[in-house]
Amino acid sequence: MDPRADADVQPSARADGGFTIIEVVVAITVLVVAMLGAALLFENAIVVSGNTRNRVVAANLATQQMESVRGLGADPTKFTTIPQGQTVFNGPGQKVNGVQYTVTQNVQFVGQSSSTSTCDAPGSTTGQIMQVNELVTWPGMAGTKTVKEVTTLAPPVGAYSASSGSIAVKLYDSTSNVAQNINVQVVGPTTVTQQTTTEGCAYFAFLPVGTYTVSVIEGTGVGDQEVAVPAQTAAVSVGQTTALQFQYDSPATITATLPSPSNTAGAPPHATGMSISVVNTGLQPYGQFSFNAAAGDVTTSPSLFPYASGYTVFAGNCTDNNPLGKDTNRNLFYPTAAPIPISVSPNGNATTTVPLYPVAIHVQNATGVVVTGTTPSAAETTSFGVPYTALCTNGTATGVAPTLGLATLNATGDSLTALPLGHWTLTAKCIHGAPACPGATSAFDRTKSLNVWVRPDAVYGVNASGASTTPFVGPITMVVS
Repeated sequence: MDPRADADVQPSARADGGFTIIEVVVAITVLVVAMLGAALLFENAIVVSGNTRNRVVAANLATQQMESVRGLGADPTKFTTIPQGQTVFNGPGQKVNGVQYTVTQNVQFVGQSSSTSTCDAPGSTTGQIMQVNELVTWPGMAGTKTVKEVTTLAPPVGAYSASSGSIAVKLYDSTSNVAQNINVQVVGPTTVTQQTTTEGCAYFAFLPVGTYTVSVIEGTGVGDQEVAVPAQTAAVSVGQTTALQFQYDSPATITATLPSPSNTAGAPPHATGMSISVVNTGLQPYGQFSFNAAAGDVTTSPSLFPYASGYTVFAGNCTDNNPLGKDTNRNLFYPTAAPIPISVSPNGNATTTVPLYPVAIHVQNATGVVVTGTTPSAAETTSFGVPYTALCTNGTATGVAPTLGLATLNATGDSLTALPLGHWTLTAKCIHGAPACPGATSAFDRTKSLNVWVRPDAVYGVNASGASTTPFVGPITMVVS
């Protein structure tokens, strides 16, 4: 029998077995991918539908708030009650279908042919119109653009006095970006407060003529002169806008550590009564801000403006304590010094160790008997002749030259103390009746003073002008008489 005939009548193995496992897996995979794509399309449709609904609600809220302003603007007796600057509404009236909307209203004055805030183009107040800008946002906008509505309102006749002027205040932060939603106040013949707009502008329109104090009263930041409530004076004249600018930002701090035996191996104790200073060229008039050091080794500064260029930090409060300091002729005290600025940031804290310089003195009388148990002092000397005259500061203003306490003289008449750079008058005292100062008839203590210049490389004697002469080798010997 022909075996091929049997083969022709055998049923197909594929017909009996159906789909293979691989074919089933492929089919399921294709089905899952298709379902995922459909689900994604459905989800996107829901998001688009939700955003569309939210935009419709937001547009209605913007229109509602705008109509409220237009109603006030049509009445000469109410036009001046329109809140100028930035006002934020996000209360119960802005909650719709469980979604909390935020309406941000910016009101500022512009010229009739300009859309630029009068803070950027001050001048005559004639022909100015009020620009009202309503912005509406909500959580989960998913890239949806902010809903915005803008209109302008001309002041109705009788709304303002013709014998008035204005003040335009522009605020910037430490990166030179505009600072919005910051409270600014003018105090003078009248008192007005408003918040800066999204353009950083607080425009006080049609004020009575007079002199005003203009202050940033937000209370959460610091001005560029290290003042919590920075202020300027502005004179308002008829028909004119007086323009002012402020820099204001969230504060930074610097924690400065003074080397001492408790934190640095081999370091001598540091003098008592020191100040700490931070330096930035933006600080006026001397480029530095000084504050008292804490009693211990670590001091955290008051609130500082977070200058993008940072600060250099030094011990002392006089210009010759500063490694980059200049005398009254603008000559550098230490031409080769190059401290590295410390970076600061808004609401941040930077840390640094402040260098000090050892000063060793030995005190005795004319016969070589050592003086013990008394505390020498170092007084900053600013009265040397030019070009070495220094200036001292308190905050950013002129301050008093300090007197520091040195380490107490030990049993061998020696004192080793870490001091800031600078010109110092060292004074040692021998107490009346002490072994080094005998004589029952003496009615006064004996003292010795010596002028020195503490520089980065050594301690030098100085001449009558304050210029350094020769460095001291070993302790500075002071003979009381």
